[in-house]
Amino acid sequence: MSPWWIVFKKEIRETLRDRRTLQMMIAVPVLLYPVILIASEQILLFGRRSLEAERQPVAVLGEAPPDLMRLIEARERIRVVTLEGGEERAIDAIRQDSLAAAVVLGPPAAEDQTRQAMILFDAISDRSTRGRRELATAMDQWADTLLAQRLGERGLPASFARPVAVADSSVARPEEVGGYTLGRILPLLLVVITLLGTFYPAIDLAAGEKERGTLETLLTAPVPPASVVAGKFVTVALIGVLAAALNLGSMLMTFQTGVLQFVGSFGLDFQIPLSAVVIIFATLVPLAVLFGAVCLGIAVHSSSFKEAQNALTPVYMLVLLPAMLPMFPGIDFKPSLALVPVAGVSFLFRDLMAGDADFVLGTLVLLSTVTYAAMALVFAAGAFGSEDVLFGASGDDAEVSTESLWTRVRKRSFRHRTPTVRAALTFVVAVAVLFFWMGVTLQVRYRELGVLLSEILLLLIPALVFVRLGGYAARETLSLRLPTGRAVGGALLMALGATPLAWGIGWIQSFFLPIPWEMLEGFEQLLTAETTTRLLWLILLLAVTPAICEEFVFRGVLLGGTRSMKTWQFVLLNGAIFGAFHLSFETVIRFLPTAWLGIVISWTVWRTRSLWAGSLMHLINNGSIVLLGTSPALKEKFSDPNTPLPVWIFPLAGLSLWAGTRVLSKLRPARGAEDLAALWKEG
Repeated sequence: MSPWWIVFKKEIRETLRDRRTLQMMIAVPVLLYPVILIASEQILLFGRRSLEAERQPVAVLGEAPPDLMRLIEARERIRVVTLEGGEERAIDAIRQDSLAAAVVLGPPAAEDQTRQAMILFDAISDRSTRGRRELATAMDQWADTLLAQRLGERGLPASFARPVAVADSSVARPEEVGGYTLGRILPLLLVVITLLGTFYPAIDLAAGEKERGTLETLLTAPVPPASVVAGKFVTVALIGVLAAALNLGSMLMTFQTGVLQFVGSFGLDFQIPLSAVVIIFATLVPLAVLFGAVCLGIAVHSSSFKEAQNALTPVYMLVLLPAMLPMFPGIDFKPSLALVPVAGVSFLFRDLMAGDADFVLGTLVLLSTVTYAAMALVFAAGAFGSEDVLFGASGDDAEVSTESLWTRVRKRSFRHRTPTVRAALTFVVAVAVLFFWMGVTLQVRYRELGVLLSEILLLLIPALVFVRLGGYAARETLSLRLPTGRAVGGALLMALGATPLAWGIGWIQSFFLPIPWEMLEGFEQLLTAETTTRLLWLILLLAVTPAICEEFVFRGVLLGGTRSMKTWQFVLLNGAIFGAFHLSFETVIRFLPTAWLGIVISWTVWRTRSLWAGSLMHLINNGSIVLLGTSPALKEKFSDPNTPLPVWIFPLAGLSLWAGTRVLSKLRPARGAEDLAALWKEG
């Protein structure tokens, strides 16, 4: 076995054992972009709906003709209020947010003269800006009306006042505009993430080992110095490439799923060709090599982790400027820029995303980056070859454990009959990311069949594979014990109580979170069953399938892995994660009702030790929604979301929930992972 390969395996094993490195390399890039973009869109939609739901108060000062007032009062997003005190009073009211905007009309002008008008508003207030926009629209309509009257009185056509009509039309396709937009920001992010991916591992493998006292031991081992440098260098470069690739894939998948509403509203289409993605990744490899070698060469001269951070900070700052060049307008990508380190890579990424890359310039960028990477590698080898850090000499191969990371993971897994908390949470996060990336694509492409496929392929099968590969006991992990008659009765009572209360929670929060009508219209179109066959299909699709597939994930793997926690902790955690999983891209209104159901179902499964009790509750909840949406009589009665449910439902629901808890409390629950096996043997 080659000495450098031994060093590489040792370094990569130790690096992968560091949870912080794994979080920065995998968890952050995989979750960062979907979370940030979805959260940003949620906030944007919530703010926009809040502004649209409230009619902004405006005032009209001066002598206003009736036709102008009719136009202003016809605007649905503003309401006219009476204001005394003139212009100064209006300014004070706008500053105090009691008035959104005001139009100040000058004295009436002669027939052929221009009447002066001024709109007062607060430019740093969104509500005031919206009021100003509505007033300006009404004023423009009034001006057009007056102009039409004047032209009509003189017998002139409407085109007389508009001799030239200019319209523009971009020849760029939506995917080109989307690629150009991404090309302004993504190259900088990729360069910075690649640098950060090599930054911290290089510090840890050089200055960190010196600080811990392990570098001297490695350098005095019978391993050639070049092998030490090569092993560490390949480790750092590999982590940098993986970090950049994960960030690239995460961002592209996030944009290309098509679920972000603001993308469509701006007429953008982020569809980067596969060939461009391959070239970008190929260019990231020598870039990671360059950064890794430079960081290693500098960090090895430092005696501590903190000192290496200080030494490498200027490198980070120097990389930012050339990486930002594509963001500035008026700077063309020329051969001279293609030879500039980092700058050429950023410009190449921008052109590839916009679909306008030049073969010659791309070749220059790739060759120059490879050259700079080779020079940096020589620099790093020289740094490790200095007497300050190198004390060993060449010799025979060192004895290094070759046990694979997967073997170690499986050995630790077999110590537990159920997953650990960390393993269960990691699995749920992975499933959520998988569902976000692939589930939406399946549902958009295949619609209802895609919903069924996403539930089975992305929830049920991964849960079964996780339990099988992890070596866990399926019966204990997934709570596959058949429920007793008491357990079934208690679960029924819990479902009949929890479901109406979930509806009540949704109705109460509608006072604070507006319900998007487009989402309700989509549900109404889906829940259309004119035949019995269609009704049975909807029950299978929306009730039976989620009651099995989702329960295997949340009340199976997740609950099985977190039962070692305190009861209130794992129940609340399960509910919160279950609610977060059901967040939609249009609104957050589903979180609280779904989290409440997740809490109740989790407690029920814990008491009954049966996943099927939770599936029954899930089936009743979803099935009631299907029946409510497909029944014309019930749909007409409850179609208005602003109409509260009948008051008598809530006392009955509370009574049913109380009775269910009383029944289930007499059962003996699974009290924790450590004694779970014994409890099942007794049952």
